[in-house]
Amino acid sequence: MTLPAQPDIFNIIASFESLCAAYRRARLGKQGKPKICEFDFYLEAELNKLEHQLKTNQYQPSSYTHFKVREPKLRQVSAPAFRDRVVHHSLVAEIEPLFDKQFIYDSYACRKNKGTHLGAKRVKKFLMAARTKYGKDQPIYALQADIKQFFQSIDWNILLQLINKTITCPQTYDLIEKIITSYKPYKSATPQPAQLNLFNQSHHHLVTGTRVGLPIGNLTSQLFANVYLNQLDHFIKDRLREKYYARYMDDFLIIHPDKEHLLNLQDKIKKFLQKKLKLKLHPKKITIKHAKNGIPFVGYRIFYDHVLIRGNTLRRMQKNYRNKVRAYHDGKITLEKLRETESALYGHFNHADTYGLEQKMFKHNQNLK
Repeated sequence: MTLPAQPDIFNIIASFESLCAAYRRARLGKQGKPKICEFDFYLEAELNKLEHQLKTNQYQPSSYTHFKVREPKLRQVSAPAFRDRVVHHSLVAEIEPLFDKQFIYDSYACRKNKGTHLGAKRVKKFLMAARTKYGKDQPIYALQADIKQFFQSIDWNILLQLINKTITCPQTYDLIEKIITSYKPYKSATPQPAQLNLFNQSHHHLVTGTRVGLPIGNLTSQLFANVYLNQLDHFIKDRLREKYYARYMDDFLIIHPDKEHLLNLQDKIKKFLQKKLKLKLHPKKITIKHAKNGIPFVGYRIFYDHVLIRGNTLRRMQKNYRNKVRAYHDGKITLEKLRETESALYGHFNHADTYGLEQKMFKHNQNLK
């Protein structure tokens, strides 16, 4: 199939108007940071400079800032410069719709009108549908797996081939290639315990010549990760013909009443990932579980007729909330900030059966002034 030409897409991405709108999206929730304040001060000049560099093919991404966070497990984050985030937002705003219409419905991560809440709702619906189809006495199982070091293992050549099938505008493709290949992955070299929460370059080395890896946290990485695993989605849905399939980033599940069938699928998926995408399933995170015990997915434990907050997710939420309450009493945050935290927690709880939990967690703080 020949795709239509995209003559105006790069001109839109590189226009002052699009960059200005992208700037507003890029700074949301990050106002007050020194680098952003500096960009704000010279805003018109900075945007004009970006527009000129893009249109004259002089734009080059800046180097990344590397650090580590624990959310909830230890992750290496590579943050782009703010000017590059502006370009990423402008790019993604134009190309995301071209890819999104190719994605299956049950891919939930980093997509408009999707997310964890829809993921939990859909998996519950799958369980109810499977129970209705196969009967209450038939055991239902879920194959669950995720991909080992997913972002670090994405092959640039394969990704660019996939992108090239959709992006026919040469300038837009060149910009995408520039963003992908400007990333210089780092690998840890046995950091000391005292340095686990910091990125210390003396304990890391630059990986050269590998042409693999996307930085965690980039807006473009989130989209390109979905482009990459869209191949897996269509393999499972179209080739394997699995009806009850759901994916949130590299975490996916398949629901079926036959355990042997799921074991067979596991082998087929392993081979597909290795051959087509050069990826591997995490050997310690492949499980086949009985649905009667609940299916852990997107922060919830999902049953046929109810949904609970997943244990480790709940413990993390409770710890964060206790810290915010303590910070409020110590005068470090305002009551408004504490209420914002509570509102976010209520939003997550609203998609589960948590009335008793809410009463226990919040009742002592409702009369704070």
